Amino acid sequence: MEDNDLISITEAAEMMGVSVGTLRRWDDSGRFPSLRDKPGGNRRYFRKTIEVYLSNLLTLATDWISSGTEIPPTYYCDTSALFQARLQKMQSELLNTNNEEIITITPLVVAVAGEIGNNSFDHNLGQWPDIPGVFFGYDLNKRQVILADRGQGILQTLKRVRPNLVDDKKALEVAFTEIISGREPEERGNGLKFVRSVVVNNLIGLHFQSGNAQLDLKRDSSDLHIRTAAHYYRGCLAFISF
Repeated sequence: MEDNDLISITEAAEMMGVSVGTLRRWDDSGRFPSLRDKPGGNRRYFRKTIEVYLSNLLTLATDWISSGTEIPPTYYCDTSALFQARLQKMQSELLNTNNEEIITITPLVVAVAGEIGNNSFDHNLGQWPDIPGVFFGYDLNKRQVILADRGQGILQTLKRVRPNLVDDKKALEVAFTEIISGREPEERGNGLKFVRSVVVNNLIGLHFQSGNAQLDLKRDSSDLHIRTAAHYYRGCLAFISF
């Protein structure tokens, strides 16, 4: 199959897991333009362009978290049960890579992704502002996992037990460093300390954003690199590399 293989809008919609109407809207808005041989002609797409678009998980996740843009259902988990099923699928794929380094680190990658995803469901249970569930995608070739939610975010979650918190940067610092409470349901908020411990002690990297604050963690450094983000995301976005 040639890289310049042109396909119809129906085929493109099927590849992307969205409706034909969605692709028409994306074309009209300039978000994902089609090719036409004449004004008003049939919309066509390069198959390779769609493959590249689908492989850019971070773009898909940030578009969804910032504006609720429709995403392929492959990457959307509306329930915790579906998230757990896809997490198990990722684990199986990682263990079947025949790469000893990846196989060794698989339980830790799954644990970190699982903790972050579970936090999204736990902290927004019955209180999702608009779209429930999480974006969950991974690329084993690029060795990355992306998670995102359109929930209340770290600051609003922690303010239930720490009402004096006033900004996203401090909320991220608390979330990754302090034990909030040993009692239910607050103890669920302690999972990000576990995530930090796993990341800094293993070959894993983490970029995490909530609100207008973003944090970076890497192996062999317990430092929290927290700074102001270029874009505001009400919920949470996590980029795991391994």
